[in-house]
Amino acid sequence: MKKVINNLRRVLFFAAGAIFGLELSGIIRPSLRSRLLYGLVRLFHKPTMPEELEKQRNYLELLQDLVPDILKLDPNPVDANGIPCEWVLPSQEIPTQVVFYLHGGAYVTKIPVFHRSFLSLLAQESKAQFLMVDYRLAPEHPFPAGLEDALVAYDWLLYQGWAPEQILFAGDSAGGGLTLATLLALRDLDKPLPAGVILMSPWTDLTGSGESITRLAELDAMLTWNNLRENALDYAGKEPLTHPWISPLFADFHGLPDTLILVGGREILMDDSTRLATRMTEDGVDVDMVIEPFMWHVYPAIGKTNPEAARAINQIADFIQKC
Repeated sequence: MKKVINNLRRVLFFAAGAIFGLELSGIIRPSLRSRLLYGLVRLFHKPTMPEELEKQRNYLELLQDLVPDILKLDPNPVDANGIPCEWVLPSQEIPTQVVFYLHGGAYVTKIPVFHRSFLSLLAQESKAQFLMVDYRLAPEHPFPAGLEDALVAYDWLLYQGWAPEQILFAGDSAGGGLTLATLLALRDLDKPLPAGVILMSPWTDLTGSGESITRLAELDAMLTWNNLRENALDYAGKEPLTHPWISPLFADFHGLPDTLILVGGREILMDDSTRLATRMTEDGVDVDMVIEPFMWHVYPAIGKTNPEAARAINQIADFIQKC
């Protein structure tokens, strides 16, 4: 019996090593860890995500409270001409670049504990520092409040002595849309533009006209259009959803900086990215488009917990360092 048990252990160790090796090689797509995370998110997140805004905010607050204190990073707040922001710095490097970051949350929520941790990882990998802007949220502060806050914070950053060629813009989800809107406003106001742009699953079409809204509805583990539709109306306020500073997909992109776009292939907002990349390219913008076929909304934010997100972190860091 002892011999049988030892042989069984050898077989199990060999099988585990083979599976781990296959995952590291990238042959298994999606990775085993991604399959597990995707299943957990589908099982626990989407069915419990409430439609009412106040319940959404309470739900996200609960998620943040569940993060163990040892994993929470202390905020490093700064007042940017009246706009609350946070610095996120690499631990050992003296940065020569700064990334002006606008967080996601459908324009109505925020999850600073998670964004702080994600940006800390990006800062370490890219050796850049990040300025996360705590812009005002709808419905209490509809458009153009968030855009105004972003413009004021960017002016403050320039006043601190950072040259435009040292600055990149970045944002995820609604923050990606707001990032584009800020760039468009800066260009139209004839103000200096940053050296590059990073967009993760940007929400660029608040009208919901992309085919992926319905095509991928059953596969999306995180988002539902019912929730997003209400958030869009709250954010737009009295302005039409087609306004190019609300839905940047409908804008003219001439003159914007080089752009990196990352999007998951299993999210209802995928067409917001693919159509954006096409239109920006047609307008002469240098666009690097990354579609990770089996991933979900803002998949890089889970850090290095799976190979796909780890690859995205490296792609973002490389882009920052090349700008």
